[in-house]
Amino acid sequence: MKIDSKSKSDNDFKMFNVHSKDENNPEQKKNLNGKATFYLIYCLTVAVIGSAFQVGWNIGIFNTPFDVIKDFFNATHFKREGRPISDAKFDLLWSITNGLLPLGAAFGGLMSGFVGDKFGRKNGMLLTNILVIICFILNMISKFFSLYETLIVARFICGLFCGLFTGIVPLYLTEVAPQNLRGLAGSLNQLILVFGIFVTNVFGIREIFGTEQKWTFLVGVMIIIALSHLGMIFAVESPKYLYIKKHDKNKAFQALFRLRNHDTNLVDNEIRELEKERIEMLSREQVRWHDVFFKPSLRHPLIIAVCIHIAQQFSGINAVVFYSTRIFSKIGLEGQWPLYATILLGLVQVIMTLTCTVIIEKAGRKSLLLIGMVGLCIASFGIGLSRLFSKSYAWLDYATVLFAVIYTVFFAIGPGAIPWVITAEMFKSDARAKAGSVAVFVNWFSAFIVTVSFQFIEAAIGDYSFILFGCLLIFFSLFMLLFVPETKHKTVDEIINEFEHQTFFLFNNKTKSEIVNF
Repeated sequence: MKIDSKSKSDNDFKMFNVHSKDENNPEQKKNLNGKATFYLIYCLTVAVIGSAFQVGWNIGIFNTPFDVIKDFFNATHFKREGRPISDAKFDLLWSITNGLLPLGAAFGGLMSGFVGDKFGRKNGMLLTNILVIICFILNMISKFFSLYETLIVARFICGLFCGLFTGIVPLYLTEVAPQNLRGLAGSLNQLILVFGIFVTNVFGIREIFGTEQKWTFLVGVMIIIALSHLGMIFAVESPKYLYIKKHDKNKAFQALFRLRNHDTNLVDNEIRELEKERIEMLSREQVRWHDVFFKPSLRHPLIIAVCIHIAQQFSGINAVVFYSTRIFSKIGLEGQWPLYATILLGLVQVIMTLTCTVIIEKAGRKSLLLIGMVGLCIASFGIGLSRLFSKSYAWLDYATVLFAVIYTVFFAIGPGAIPWVITAEMFKSDARAKAGSVAVFVNWFSAFIVTVSFQFIEAAIGDYSFILFGCLLIFFSLFMLLFVPETKHKTVDEIINEFEHQTFFLFNNKTKSEIVNF
């Protein structure tokens, strides 16, 4: 007798739900831990290459060929008006061009929750590539028709798809991975993003694509990356999304069965966790947008997530990147060597982000975040003080370089990747996309503020800007110590239960309602 696959999967699913197990059994909880199967690695890889690498590539696409882009603006202006563009006008146009990416990403991030819930994590990523194609066309029009206006508009479109990717991808990564690999999977987003920036900077040097004739090849690579994202066709949708948002138990079971390499015990336990979450979700009202801001059980973790993302951007990392080439020039490097040194600094960031990815499941999220913030604080004061006194003591120029490297190391080890991981882990499936989109909006809008305002801050207070960042980092470090929970190897229920016993400062045995209507 022939049994079709759908009937078989139905029977398998029913079989996995007839077992009676104690949900508090330590052995059952242990069985939520899985392995990095080949198919899981495939799904994670195609997801981050087509999205996180795309974001990193487009963030760094105009960094190293800056002089070439400036010449393009100048030549275009000369054709129109018969005179070179003034420095003031170019600075204004360039500030707008750079600022539109994080601004567009902020709005793209705000839409990511809707797109991720409406179309799914997988299809949401694939559909975002439509914006990649539009951005590519606008960039090509800009080059071949001498229109820098379309280049500026393309930067905003670029921001939109960067925001969408950074909102949807962390959801997918943490939802397809087993509990013990969530942190590793979530940190892949930041690892591949910084790797994309590094590769773009390398390809943007004069010897490769950083020339007037070849810089459009840098833009063209985004289409190749988008094509590689077609590999998502062969990846599964997030089992959590299928089970809880779409109420498709059979497809969720099939997806888990493939991701866990037919590990029936693990799939059984994960299905039970999903069913438990689904029942709880059905027993309460559906989460709406305003609930994320006004419902205490959602507002508390949202405040923490938002503050972590603000801390990431206001840590001063963009200022260090801005200063890096100037710092290396100061110690005597000439020609292209300051640029090469800056690229090596990017390599350090890639290596340390990889280190974070490897140790995150052992060290924990909060520990790495706190260590990173304290390290950033020390390095920021180090950069500021060494720059202030370098006129009197020339050897302090080398100390500035050392502190810049230390700064990059500590940013990559924690604050670079951890915010995306923690944000995805603190919310249940019905609220995760909405809360995540708010966090992404705040992250990118903070980046927009820093990008646009830093040149004015630097002009007003000079090297004291790093002292300012150091003071902010003291506050951020205290916040991480007092408010941020550890989410390592915990279910969403366990994390939420900790919030139920958290006072204004630390965790205790009182319920939140007994303390304050937060």
